[in-house]
Amino acid sequence: MKNYLPLLTNTLPTYAIALIVAGAIILLAAIILIIVFALKKKGKSKVNSDVWIEALGGKDNIVSVTAVGSRINLTLKDKQLINREKLTEYGVKSVLVMSNKVTLVKEKAVDTAQAINEALQ
Repeated sequence: MKNYLPLLTNTLPTYAIALIVAGAIILLAAIILIIVFALKKKGKSKVNSDVWIEALGGKDNIVSVTAVGSRINLTLKDKQLINREKLTEYGVKSVLVMSNKVTLVKEKAVDTAQAINEALQ
């Protein structure tokens, strides 16, 4: 009976093929791990809550903070204490003021609101 195996098995010993396959699997696993860790790191940005609290008039000025999507909804005691220039530096695209309620439009608003809430507790 004639051997119809591919040319690869005729030129490389069996252990070399096994090493190549094992190496390819290890390389693939390493690439997947790098991608997963890069995505996790990209998703978590460190928010300096102290500068945010200062730009919002201090801890005593903030009554509540919530976030929905790209909006941070705040209830403040005195809306005049907010520093719009600093908020713009921190990535706020828009500041909407209605009585004692302020809405900030910003990317990753949920992370920022969570950091502010943690610092207030």
